[in-house]
Amino acid sequence: MKRALIVALCMTTFIPAARAADCLDKACIDVYTQDGKIVIEGRKGSGPVQKKAVAPAPAKKPAPKVRPTPKPLPTGSARPKVTITRKPVIRKVVTPSAKPQSLSDKLIEALPTAGIAYSPSFEPLIKVPVYFWSDIPTFFAKRIEIIGEFVDVKLTPTFFWHYGDGVVYVTDKVGAPYPNGQIRHSYEKPGHYTIELITQWAGDFTVQGVTAHINGDIQTVSVLPITVVAAPTRFTPPITYNR
Repeated sequence: MKRALIVALCMTTFIPAARAADCLDKACIDVYTQDGKIVIEGRKGSGPVQKKAVAPAPAKKPAPKVRPTPKPLPTGSARPKVTITRKPVIRKVVTPSAKPQSLSDKLIEALPTAGIAYSPSFEPLIKVPVYFWSDIPTFFAKRIEIIGEFVDVKLTPTFFWHYGDGVVYVTDKVGAPYPNGQIRHSYEKPGHYTIELITQWAGDFTVQGVTAHINGDIQTVSVLPITVVAAPTRFTPPITYNR
């Protein structure tokens, strides 16, 4: 796992992520990149992960005892006194654990991928501008809740257009078809080329009013083939005039 950045944010103070003890009373948020995705981790406390308490089962009532039928006494005899003793019912009292509890969570956010296109879409000619564009948004913003904290992530893309003939064009525009597109390129030779668009994301995240920059290699790649042809030539015979 390649982490371009590990930022531990503890309420309004930045702390090293390795110091887990600092997360005992405050929420620590880590934001980093992994495989072209944004990963948000949160932790609070140093004990085991908190689980829901289970209520104790109700005590069972003892089965009623059947009194034996006394035998008849002879006439004139005194009836003996009978004493019945019942065992006391013991109920268990469950007290909450005194061990510290902790909360932890991990969320992964994928970034948008780009679909690319060009015009003219069928066999553009050499030495004629070809217009390129993508459908990726120019701004990515999302609010994420983790262990009771809200993390605001904001990113913007930079586009690297590789036209396949060795020319690379860098821009923050998404482009458009003819005639309004700002991204255009002319090929000098006919042939089959592979267009490669690399989208590199950069931005910040904010927790409890504290903002930190997300550094790292957050990239998505899109490819599309293109075939460029030469302009057809026509032979026009010379015009002869009869005199």
